[in-house]
Amino acid sequence: MDPVVKNQLNQQVKRHFLEFLENFRLKDESGQFEREFYYLEQAKTMVREGKRTLYVKIEHLEQIDAASISFEAPVLREIVQSKYVMVRDSLNAAVPMLLSKLEDADLQEEVRRARETEELKFVAAFYDLPLFSGIRDLRTDKLGKLVTISGTVTRTTEVKPELLVGTFMCNECNREVSGITQEFKVTTPAVCPTRNCGNRSNWTLIGDSRTTRWGDWQRLRLQENESEVPAGAMPRSMDVILRDECCERCKPGDKVLITGSLIVVPDVPSMMNPAELKLQVRKSLQTRGDSSYGGGDGVKGLKGTGNRDLTYKLAFFGTFVDENSDWSNKGRGTGDNIRSDDKMYLSPADKAKFEGISNHTGPGGKKDCFDLVARSVAPAIHGHLEVKKGILLMLIGALGKKTDEGIKLRGDINVLLLGDPATAKSAMLKWVSTFLPRAVFASGKSSTAAGLTASVVRDMDLDQERVIQPGALMLADNGICCIDEFERMDPKDQVAIHEAMEQQTITLSKAGIQATLNARASILASCLPKNTYYDPTQPLHKNCELTPPIMSRFDLIFVLQDVHNQDKDELVARHILELHRKGDVQEKTHLNTSELQRYIRLARTYKPKITAEAHQRLVKCYKKLREDRTYVRGAAGVTVRQLESLIRLSEAITRVHLEEKVTVDYVNQAFELQMDTLKRVERENIDLEDDAPAPAEQPAPESAGAAEPAGRAAGGGRKRATKITFAEYQRIGNMLTRHLYDKELANEEVKEVDLIEWYMEQVEEDITTEAQLEEQQHMIQLIINRMIDKDRVILVYRASDDAKRPEGRVLVKHPNYPVGEQLG
Repeated sequence: MDPVVKNQLNQQVKRHFLEFLENFRLKDESGQFEREFYYLEQAKTMVREGKRTLYVKIEHLEQIDAASISFEAPVLREIVQSKYVMVRDSLNAAVPMLLSKLEDADLQEEVRRARETEELKFVAAFYDLPLFSGIRDLRTDKLGKLVTISGTVTRTTEVKPELLVGTFMCNECNREVSGITQEFKVTTPAVCPTRNCGNRSNWTLIGDSRTTRWGDWQRLRLQENESEVPAGAMPRSMDVILRDECCERCKPGDKVLITGSLIVVPDVPSMMNPAELKLQVRKSLQTRGDSSYGGGDGVKGLKGTGNRDLTYKLAFFGTFVDENSDWSNKGRGTGDNIRSDDKMYLSPADKAKFEGISNHTGPGGKKDCFDLVARSVAPAIHGHLEVKKGILLMLIGALGKKTDEGIKLRGDINVLLLGDPATAKSAMLKWVSTFLPRAVFASGKSSTAAGLTASVVRDMDLDQERVIQPGALMLADNGICCIDEFERMDPKDQVAIHEAMEQQTITLSKAGIQATLNARASILASCLPKNTYYDPTQPLHKNCELTPPIMSRFDLIFVLQDVHNQDKDELVARHILELHRKGDVQEKTHLNTSELQRYIRLARTYKPKITAEAHQRLVKCYKKLREDRTYVRGAAGVTVRQLESLIRLSEAITRVHLEEKVTVDYVNQAFELQMDTLKRVERENIDLEDDAPAPAEQPAPESAGAAEPAGRAAGGGRKRATKITFAEYQRIGNMLTRHLYDKELANEEVKEVDLIEWYMEQVEEDITTEAQLEEQQHMIQLIINRMIDKDRVILVYRASDDAKRPEGRVLVKHPNYPVGEQLG
């Protein structure tokens, strides 16, 4: 472009952009322009906070009131987007000019001081472009244009100083020469202006001069997202240069959108000193052994040297860094980072809805907020409510604490899914990895210790200097690391994550580098049982090939069994077929994905405290765990880690209910969640206890049948305890709920006494003695009580009219319980 035309274009862009900043106003709900000038108010806030960047939404360039400006708004936008590098200095120059027009006297004094020292740091950053490009799509036709690229940050350098404008002193005559703009490397004056001096090379930089301008810069390594990589291709990377306030905006592992322009940076080895060259470049320049130098004929001229040495590489100059908010919905809207530390703002409608959910009561009169929110986790997966509860608690987390001695107690919850094949383990992990931005999905077979923690490598761009390469746990810092096929990982690689799971740090002592890195991540792991299918007759540690130290670090261990059940199989089959036919079938939930993210962010703002009653209950639960010999958590048994897990789970459940105090009820829920999933499959029998005194004269049954009495009371004041196999309890429970469901469809009431009589009619052929009859009646009464009080699959619709005959109460099946679903 002709220099005169270029200069005129820059002058017009600066004048029109300043006019836009002075006159832009937003529209209110009625479509009228507001009274406040949007960018003037932002400029005042920018000066008060000591910032140097004015953020301009690209859409605002066309939304300005046409009557208040003297130029065509679409033309200005087109110039900014297509000639950004050319007009960038003019756009930035308009920012201090806007600040000089602020009327506040105090702000004017601050602006004056800032312009004296940091005039070059005032920039205008554009954001919210309608489209973004992938790294693979960047070509030379986009050079100089304003574009947005997306990707995952894999490496960041430290913030380094950059010389913008240098002041040099001639070492021959001591004259200072200022205003030397730097180009890619330290650029000195061409010749000393003093008469008869003629110095061209002997210069000293005056770094603390008033006319020397320094800036900060940082280089990122941006890798394209996995969703953008074509089949059979390797992900590509690109260097991104950031300056000043854009530095330290992101960390390795962040998924970001960066707005800026594509630039060409020359690699000019022949223009550098030998000390600045990499070793291999220095060697190639010395050998002159290839055909472009004419073999042994020597150098044929500067033209050959230039073609040989002057190479270029593409880089990206970023002016605005933003978190990629499309990671959760795959383009169907924006997501909300549940682990973000930014201040949260809720609309009145959302606040009212979330408060209603936290205080929601079920048909039985008990608060069922925990169940409601848990059903919104992975709604495309049928059932597994207990596992979803565990994942919800992991997403919300507990409070991290620090002792007076400086020891940190983690608040992140680790979860292990131990299950048979085809029980949706990997689907759960995949859902979690897409639910929040700092989530990394890894596979156990292909993961090594260095890949999970960190490794030390030589960086080609830093002259073979050793640098730390972050692993999956470092990339998932303040997030979740999902590890599939955990049992396939080599034992020596599993040992590497011991420290990360409990202390949440990674200590490196390699190649002369001693470093302690943060790995504050929750771990969600899945693994298969040792013999492919879980064996309920064996304890937990006999079913999996994990070491006791690893198992003790998991707060929750869920066992997923592929139980053959006709009714449940039909429900699962219908759900999967609907999923294949319609593509996106989800169970009816109270919260969609974005609402669930906002709910979890709201819950994480609560800091619950443990009450005195909850404190006593936690002590009793821990003592009960230690005393219960039937509950062996791995070969290591129960350790203090289980008490800490209980505290974390109690705090997380309190956060789910949006409460500030940990009550006894929340401790009981955490204890049941920790115990039930394991004890249900570890023990063959279920204890049915009756608080009523057992009659001493009752004879022992002649046949054990399905239920066998255990520990019958010798005296009158002890509990009667009956044991029943889990399979038998499951069969009888399905019979009772099926009968209640059929009667409900027929609009008939069922009293407890009627339900007992119906069951006795079904099994009367198997009863031969009076003792068996009485034992069966006693057992079915205990089963009904357990299904009402513990499993909550049967509800008391109406209490008995006669207080002396409590068995006259009317029973119904819980409306949310599908007939045939596993009990307990």
